[in-house]
Amino acid sequence: MTGPAPQDQQIRSVLSYDSTVSRAAVHRAAIAEVFLTDSRPVAGREDTYEVAAQLPRAHIMAEQSGTHDFLLLVEVLRQGGVFLAHTYENVGLDESFIFRHLRIQIQDLSAVRTGDRPARAVVTFTVDPQRKRNGRVQALDFTGTFTIEGKVVLHFSGGLAFFTRTVYRALRARRRDALAGQIGVLPTHVAAEPESVGRRDPHNVVITQPQPMGTSTLAATVLSDTTHPHLFDHQLDHIPGNLLLEAARQLAAASVASLHSISAAGLQVTALDASFQEFAELDLRTQAVASVEQFRLSETLGTLVVPVVVEVVQQERVVASFRLEVAQ
Repeated sequence: MTGPAPQDQQIRSVLSYDSTVSRAAVHRAAIAEVFLTDSRPVAGREDTYEVAAQLPRAHIMAEQSGTHDFLLLVEVLRQGGVFLAHTYENVGLDESFIFRHLRIQIQDLSAVRTGDRPARAVVTFTVDPQRKRNGRVQALDFTGTFTIEGKVVLHFSGGLAFFTRTVYRALRARRRDALAGQIGVLPTHVAAEPESVGRRDPHNVVITQPQPMGTSTLAATVLSDTTHPHLFDHQLDHIPGNLLLEAARQLAAASVASLHSISAAGLQVTALDASFQEFAELDLRTQAVASVEQFRLSETLGTLVVPVVVEVVQQERVVASFRLEVAQ
């Protein structure tokens, strides 16, 4: 009977990849949607933790064979931030959270390539909890590094806000009351062709076909399929941040492809600066507008990238904004 390889024994002595963490600790309903497997404080580094994650070789969002989907990397970061808040900062499991901001810079495109087994990731977080006078954590900022199989993939920073159940319900009730009389039945829109937005599966398309609004500006309507098993893993009362990010990515890919005469297939996000200003309502028309800039050389990656600014708008108010850089 053979045992684990020596390198596996060494890794498992620090972090385990044998089972996932609790679904509740990462706010997921499906076990298959839980990517984290373990965590530990880093000795000698205050407020710093290592989080282990296993990246699947197959996933509904992972359509581009050969690379880990950017949205899944973001999901690991989201799960990591939420998990650390619950596990180490005494944030209650019944509390709600929202993403406030997220910044990512890919360091090595070769590090996101898939291998012949599920990838083992280690994400190092340094957290900065923002506490109220009573000691309760109301927000958690974090910075860190994401590695896959020992190779640095990206650097990141971000922030989450947490709300007790009572506060969250009151917050949402005020917002919904303010919209009284302004909400109607939304028309059924036709989704964009998958290949035009860098997708293969029609079920993963979350925008309509982008339309030009100027020499370097395109716009599309954001589509929310509340039956999607990843984007709506569980019932939500608003459009989730990962769907808005995916809409921004699809619009960026389609816009770059259209304006620079290249294929949307295979375009990769290499940098992200995201800010979430307000709740995006499921029953309001949601438009995404992209402004495409010119090619520039990324000193980090040594390759050409195209910056794209995407704003997500409801009722003429920006609810989320993204600055992405994409590369072939």
